[in-house]
Amino acid sequence: MHCYCLFCETAQARRIARLIETVRHIRTISPIIMQREIKNGIPREVERQWLPGYIFLYSDEPIEPRFSFSGIIRWVGRGELTGPDLAFAETVYDHGGRFQAAKVLQEGDRCVIADPVWEKIQGTIIKLDRERTRCCIAFDFDGARRRVWVGYDLLRPADMQSAGGSNHL
Repeated sequence: MHCYCLFCETAQARRIARLIETVRHIRTISPIIMQREIKNGIPREVERQWLPGYIFLYSDEPIEPRFSFSGIIRWVGRGELTGPDLAFAETVYDHGGRFQAAKVLQEGDRCVIADPVWEKIQGTIIKLDRERTRCCIAFDFDGARRRVWVGYDLLRPADMQSAGGSNHL
C-alpha cells in the first residue's frame, strides 16, 4: 500500500476527501480521537478531529502526478510517507482512523503507555489529568512534535501479565 498525506484548509477537508474518493477512487481518512471531558459536572467521551486539516490517502498504486484541488495547502513530505510519518499513517489505517482511550500502566510514581497502538508511533505521556482520566501524549508527525489529549485506562500489573507481558514505552 502507498501512503500519502495532504494538509488542507480545515473547513475544506471533508469536501476534499469526498472529492478524492469520488474522482480519484483513493481511500482517504481524517483521523478521529475520543477525548474525555467534564461538562456540567458529568464526565463524557467526545469525538474530535485529530490533526484537523490533514487527510491521509491510501492507494494500491503510486499517485503520480500529484493532483491539486482548491483548498489543498500542501502535500506532506516529498512523495510517499516515510519514517515516523509512515508509521503514523499505517496506524491510522490499521484502526480505521478511530482512536479510543490509551492503555496506561503506573510504574512507581509515573505512568507509561502500555498500548501497542501508541507504541508504533512512539507516543510518550507528558501530562496526566487524573480527575478527567485523560493524558497528553506527545508524538512526531509532519516534521514537528505534536501533542494530543486522549482518555486513558489505567491497567494493573495483573492486566499486563494476562495480556502476555508489557508493551510499554
